[in-house]
Amino acid sequence: MPVPRYVLARAQFDLAGYVFGWQLHRDGRFLDCHRTFPVDFYRDAEAAKEWAEQIIGTRQDWQRADGPERWTAAGTEPIATQKPGKSRAVDTSVMRHLEPGTLVVAIGPGGAGKSTYADDAFATEAAIEEVLSLDFLREEIGGDAGDQSVTPAAVERQNALLEKHLSTGTTVFLDSTNVETRVRAQLVEQARRHGRPVIALRFLPHLDTCRARNRQRPPNRQVPEDVLAWQHSLTRRATPQALIAEGFTAAHDIVTPL
Repeated sequence: MPVPRYVLARAQFDLAGYVFGWQLHRDGRFLDCHRTFPVDFYRDAEAAKEWAEQIIGTRQDWQRADGPERWTAAGTEPIATQKPGKSRAVDTSVMRHLEPGTLVVAIGPGGAGKSTYADDAFATEAAIEEVLSLDFLREEIGGDAGDQSVTPAAVERQNALLEKHLSTGTTVFLDSTNVETRVRAQLVEQARRHGRPVIALRFLPHLDTCRARNRQRPPNRQVPEDVLAWQHSLTRRATPQALIAEGFTAAHDIVTPL
């Protein structure tokens, strides 16, 4: 039988009587929180559970515990059988039926899980033939993946390689932030010029999750806090509907597990 792994609880009241959102815990360890204040309590609870599932990475069977402000979710296997540090595999199923020659554009802030997804997609889905990573190109050019001074040269190299792949019909995954509308517009125009489909994948974990992952990176790879918040804000605006309006053939929200 599955055992409870996650606890979603409404945070404590402050002195003025306001409720400070919800908190998600795993095995007694605080994971994340957000602030919601809808008038309708039940809509608030449903929104909190949907938010928690984005953080966890899968849909959960939520059960009320200790009153209406505390929920537990069953995991897929007993905690004792799970390997420490083992995370759920990323679901790359949206990559299985790509038309040959498709340009797949990742969109998301630092620490959103784009590179992990790209690695898994390249390893498990035959449709992905090439991954273009700005980090890799920075390292190739300057010897340091975190050296932002070589970013212009890395972008120029990326665009040249992308032009080559689009002209030869290679199915390619573009692993960079791509949070700015003008950057995406250039990519859409480039794909259209070669008659290639262009698909957007939006990666948008909670900002606190991105911050935590960012802190785990080597110092030279960490994104400044203000830049990370800016990237996250722009990604929030890039809804699938907005991306379709920009000219993408298709757009998907990708949930990355902890």
